[in-house]
Amino acid sequence: GSRPWTSIASSADGNKLAATMSGGSVYTSDDAGLTWTERVDSGSRAWIAITSSADGTKLAGVYHWGGYILTSEDRGQTWRSNGITGGSFDWTSITSSADGTKLAATAKNGAVFTSSNSGATWTPQAGSGNRAWTSITGSADGTKLAATVTGGVIYVSSDSGATWEEQTTAATGAWSSIAMSSDGARIAAAMNNGFISTA
Repeated sequence: GSRPWTSIASSADGNKLAATMSGGSVYTSDDAGLTWTERVDSGSRAWIAITSSADGTKLAGVYHWGGYILTSEDRGQTWRSNGITGGSFDWTSITSSADGTKLAATAKNGAVFTSSNSGATWTPQAGSGNRAWTSITGSADGTKLAATVTGGVIYVSSDSGATWEEQTTAATGAWSSIAMSSDGARIAAAMNNGFISTA
């Protein structure tokens, strides 16, 4: 249907999809998008981003101005709210390792938060700094991360988010989205009203 979709995630084989919308539930498909199921347990929220494990079983999503990150371990049938210490955050993006164990999420004017237990607990990474994060991506093992800042540059981490390095060769601008190869060797990032850059 025609809806205010905001994000989509895929299993490694492309058959299992999960999509979010603003002001609605999470929807999933097990046949590469031919048919869709509304996951009402996810709740009607201002969903902004969703991520998936490689097999499509584990999902994790974030929404605007929510103090929680929601996770599912059964293809979205049931969802668990994971409280974040420090109050409410305007979440912008989330990424998952292939096995769904390591997660990383970004918030506008906040730190990068990481989890090593499928979202049961979360740690704000002080080394990331509080920035206007817009998008985050990671390698299959969750060790390498890359994130964009609107009005800033690109930052990368090679230790699951503990420390971050500013990419001085990247342009400064309104970065909006970023993606990484499974081994973390290649990165592509897009800028609003700008170019697509690769590294």
